Amino acid sequence: MVSNDDTSDLKIVDFGLSKIIGPNESSLDPFGTLSYVAPEVLLQKPYGKEVDLWSLGVIVYLLLSRVLPFDDEEDKEIARQTIQDAPDFSFEPWDTVTSPAKDLVKSKYLFNISDCIFNRTS
Repeated sequence: MVSNDDTSDLKIVDFGLSKIIGPNESSLDPFGTLSYVAPEVLLQKPYGKEVDLWSLGVIVYLLLSRVLPFDDEEDKEIARQTIQDAPDFSFEPWDTVTSPAKDLVKSKYLFNISDCIFNRTS
């Protein structure tokens, strides 16, 4: 469904590789699309619903910059970048993105760039 109306809703959906996790549950199963999946999933650590915020961070980054934060032709390199690298904010168009938008992407609720494994605690 496509609309040219400036007030149309944006809906982001991809349930091709998904799993429902209850409020007090965690999982070790590797679900998700590689470029959007959280480091915990790749490292096979127990994870909960917070990994969805990581994926949302990837989507917001992509919407603002038009590129994925972790991308390569090789899956192994995408996984390495996701686990070890911080998202890059040093190229166009990040110098023209508003501070609140950048702060959202960099926030502890999405990408926490304070350490290389992106330890997100609330």
